[in-house]
Amino acid sequence: MTHPDEHQYPPPGPTGWPPPRTGPRGHVNDAPGHGWFGDATWDESYAHQAPHHDDLATLRSAYRLLRRSSTLAALGSFVVYVVLSCWAPDLMGSRIAGELSLGMALGVLQLVVTFVAVFWYGRSAQRSVDPLARAVRERAVPAGRNAGAAR
Repeated sequence: MTHPDEHQYPPPGPTGWPPPRTGPRGHVNDAPGHGWFGDATWDESYAHQAPHHDDLATLRSAYRLLRRSSTLAALGSFVVYVVLSCWAPDLMGSRIAGELSLGMALGVLQLVVTFVAVFWYGRSAQRSVDPLARAVRERAVPAGRNAGAAR
């Protein structure tokens, strides 16, 4: 049986990321000097991490914008198709050319819109999100002989 004060495993090695903030008394397990990540306190200054935090915030917002716009494009066109099918069946059943109705044409167009949204998502991610992620990764993972092991 172990108690919260007994640490049977050594603390993890440095990962390049800062240690988490500690509890209200200033220590991870409220026992002075026995924290997993040292004796960091709440009032410790984390000003040196501000640029890295800003990069992560920029990466999150770029990814969020990309994810929302591609999702809205695909789902928005589908919602328009469903609404037209429910409330304007005469319009959707009207013939465009031969046996092809507007509903059939819009149904096929749904596949095209979905593939375009997926293609646009991938291409935009390569242009805008991937360079930001690469920059954050390069700052977080130490370069050198053991850089591959840290990833």
